[in-house]
Amino acid sequence: MRLKSNPEKDFILAIDEIQKITDWSSVVKRLWDEDTVEKIPLKVILSGSSRLLVQQGLTESLAGRFEVTYMNHWSFNEMHQAFGWDADHYAWFGGYPGSASLITDEQRWKRYISDALIETSISKDILMLTRVDKPALMRRLFELG
Repeated sequence: MRLKSNPEKDFILAIDEIQKITDWSSVVKRLWDEDTVEKIPLKVILSGSSRLLVQQGLTESLAGRFEVTYMNHWSFNEMHQAFGWDADHYAWFGGYPGSASLITDEQRWKRYISDALIETSISKDILMLTRVDKPALMRRLFELG
C-alpha cells in the first residue's frame, strides 16, 4: 500500500524486531528514498530486541537517514519517581521497570532477570553473532556473575 502525499498530515510507521528482516537497511533505504522523491511525510521508527543485531544491519547505505536512540535500563531517579525506590533498592534490583512488581518475591525476580534479560542477551546477541565453542560454560559463567 502506498500513501498519497498530503502536506498537512504526517504518518508514523513503527516496525519492531527489524533485525529479523534480511538486508533490512537496504530495504529501508530504498523505501525512504522513494518516499522522499514522492514527498510522502512518513516518519519511521525501527526497533529491535537485539542491539548488536540491529547495529550489524546498519550499513553506510543509511548514512544521514537515521538517529540511534538506545533504550537503556532506567536511572535511579526514574525508578524512584515511578516506584518509590530508595538507593538500596536500586543498587540491589537495578533499573529494570519490568521487574519492579516482582521484587516482593525475590526468587521470581531472579528468574525474570535470568530468563528475560540474561538468557535473551546470550542467545540473541552473543550466540547469534559469535561462534562459542562451549555455550553451556558461557551460560554458567553468566549465572555466576
